[in-house]
Amino acid sequence: MANEKNFQDKAKDFINNVEDSTKTFDKKDIESGKGMGILSYILPFIPFFAEKNNKFVAYHAKQGMNLLMLSIAYSIVYGVLTSVIKVNGDCGYGYWGDLAEAFGTTCKVTPWWVTVPLSIIGLGITLLAILGIVNVCKGKAKELPIVNKIKIFK
Repeated sequence: MANEKNFQDKAKDFINNVEDSTKTFDKKDIESGKGMGILSYILPFIPFFAEKNNKFVAYHAKQGMNLLMLSIAYSIVYGVLTSVIKVNGDCGYGYWGDLAEAFGTTCKVTPWWVTVPLSIIGLGITLLAILGIVNVCKGKAKELPIVNKIKIFK
């Protein structure tokens, strides 16, 4: 049982076992591109089109664009699932809840077993963006976990 890894070790392995290509970039590009590199994970299309000369920024902009594509796909799945999967539930408090109760109606709500996992996935996408920003601040060119498997922009 001594060889079994705990959750924290598995999480570190998941984050650290990605390709690190920092050595292939010029230190000048890294230092001058940190600001736009950070922007790559917030508004990736700006550095993607504006900073094609800085290879460090281009690297992170491509990752940011891939993360954006993942985020858009997630948003579509979230919207579809929360629109389609509904159960009869409580309409809540306040005017609308009182009005629904007065007419004897029930509200259709998305159950927790749909929203909680979807919210956790959304949090994971946000954490990937934060990890990308941390990598830029450290001057590293490391791939993001999960995003490194989905390379739309290469």
